[in-house]
Amino acid sequence: MAIHLIKGLRIRTHHEFPPIPLRDFDWAAVDDSTYDGPGCPVGYGKTEAEAIADLLEQIEDDASAIWPAHSQFGVGA
Repeated sequence: MAIHLIKGLRIRTHHEFPPIPLRDFDWAAVDDSTYDGPGCPVGYGKTEAEAIADLLEQIEDDASAIWPAHSQFGVGA
């Protein structure tokens, strides 16, 4: 497990290595400050970087659904 500070988020990653031949979901990433179980975004990937990127994309998609102006013009525009 590792903690990363990215874009103001405290992201926790974990190497899962499930007992399946597919390696696409070996890494998981969550927002350590807000993760509260099922329903919260979880990023998955072959690598730690892919899992973080997947999580950040999900968070951005959720934010743009709530605040469409932020996704179109950027924060503070």
